Amino acid sequence: MYGGSGLEWIAYVETLLDSLKKRFHLTYGEPYSLSYNFVVPVQIRHGRDAVLKIGYPNNDFSNEFQALKDFQGKGMVEIMDFHMEEGWILLERLTPGTSLHSVRNEEEVLNVFARVAERLWHKPVSSYSFPTVQSWAKGVERLRERFDGGSGPIPEDLVIKAEKLFPELLSTTADLFLLHGDLHHGNILYSESSGWTAIDPKGLIGEREYDCIQFMLNEWKKWEVPLELLRYRVRTLSSLLSLSYERLIQYGFCHSILSACWSVEDGLDGWKNGVSLAGMFEELLKE
Repeated sequence: MYGGSGLEWIAYVETLLDSLKKRFHLTYGEPYSLSYNFVVPVQIRHGRDAVLKIGYPNNDFSNEFQALKDFQGKGMVEIMDFHMEEGWILLERLTPGTSLHSVRNEEEVLNVFARVAERLWHKPVSSYSFPTVQSWAKGVERLRERFDGGSGPIPEDLVIKAEKLFPELLSTTADLFLLHGDLHHGNILYSESSGWTAIDPKGLIGEREYDCIQFMLNEWKKWEVPLELLRYRVRTLSSLLSLSYERLIQYGFCHSILSACWSVEDGLDGWKNGVSLAGMFEELLKE
């Protein structure tokens, strides 16, 4: 992703790991393989468990750090120590750390999600300039620029609908909150000490409804009729969290197309999944 500067950063991280090991008397475990950042479980002197996260110096890592601070541990994993100039954060380790993927009963999953989300969402405490849903939505504009006004592999009618609906939603936004930005099953872990807890926030300003979409786009194939699962999730979350049923569906459609645009931008074929999901939200819009 970052060419030569990426290679330089990898070399820097190797040196940093050695320095931190000596500084804090760390014992390293096996690095987590599922993360975009370099994340590794550690033991600090006297056997205290923690997680060390090192990120490439960009806005994403800065946004996450600021969001972790702003959530102040309310439903969110807590910061133990950090050094932003060096690019690392030491976090509490959630034990056993099983994710929400491990819960099979959908009603229970939705209740857990709702409890965690309710604890997280709040008016920003800091004056930090977090990204907004409006800034994310520009990904649809970039698709047009990429294909000289066309929509590339994404069906034109779906892109047109998103281009109309997204601005309508943003212009009628009722109340803005600091959102997680990527609150799905894999980012909600169980802790014996603090219960279900969120990790890896992106930090995003927007309506609460928008923070439910990434969750609803996960594990939708586990029912024989995915549309029924999606309908059940929308109805249940709108009830549990007192959200707008209609805006949940509308944001779901728009974000599915946005996700497809991002995938095209990254040269991946995940846009097909985004188009399929947009089709399901479109069906719900017609009801």
